[in-house]
Amino acid sequence: MNHLIKIALFLVMIISTSYHGNGQARLEINNNSQRIMTVKVMKVDSGNGTLHRIVEIPAHSSETIYFSETGYYFTKTKAILSGKKPVFRKGEQFSVYNGSDGYSVLTLTFTITESNVVQATGGKEITKSEFDQD
Repeated sequence: MNHLIKIALFLVMIISTSYHGNGQARLEINNNSQRIMTVKVMKVDSGNGTLHRIVEIPAHSSETIYFSETGYYFTKTKAILSGKKPVFRKGEQFSVYNGSDGYSVLTLTFTITESNVVQATGGKEITKSEFDQD
């Protein structure tokens, strides 16, 4: 029995090593604002998109999202700051490639300038209900 456990652990290590050794597509999301951002990464489909991953990114921080599938994706973002109106945005589609001959390494940076009128650029403004749809 002990011998079978050792073999199973050895196989898990080999599979894990080969999986990570091939590399994996990834997207680094930088939050260059004072706001806490909730970012939904959506995979494009025939409807409103399928949720791939949700991350919450503190002010002036970053998170990395990994992809195992090649495809087209987009982001939906909610940015909140105490005492300010939330900002909701939908980003443009981007392509992710994950193959035996290479993979995508992408960076997305969010910047919001705080003033009497919040200025957010890139993508398009959406409503809270649009953001809440998965």
